[in-house]
Amino acid sequence: MKKYIKYAAVFLALGVVFGVFYREFSKAYGVVNTYATLGLVHTHFLVLGVAFVLIIGLVTEKIGVGNNKLYKWAFPVYCSGVLGAGLMMAVRGILDILVRSDNIEFAVSGGANGAIAGISGIFHAVLGIGLALIFIVWMKKKPTVGEAAKSFTGDNDNK
Repeated sequence: MKKYIKYAAVFLALGVVFGVFYREFSKAYGVVNTYATLGLVHTHFLVLGVAFVLIIGLVTEKIGVGNNKLYKWAFPVYCSGVLGAGLMMAVRGILDILVRSDNIEFAVSGGANGAIAGISGIFHAVLGIGLALIFIVWMKKKPTVGEAAKSFTGDNDNK
């Protein structure tokens, strides 16, 4: 479980840093109280990076699939997808604020817009693939003899 707590702590730090960065950056450029993608990065890292990683860790430890070969590959794929998607959202959000700012004249070319959207989409797909693989590992877990007997007889340790 310690591994998951470390991953969650990194995502927590990123979430807090990007939350403060969003507040200060948008204030500096005079773009406050408006929707900007940069404001979502904070939530993205906290929910997908902290909450989901801890939930994944709890479920994985409970059913005992942490040593599964596919799982050892799927979890880092999920985490890299969360990180990459969050960072691309940050790039998009910074550009959103710069474009809306009255302090400077700034425009984003169509090619840059497409590249940002494409890379972000790839990272979101990586995130989704990692999460799907984790669920596949969970669902393919065969219960041990003791677990099967408990589920069949209705015996439960949580009385």
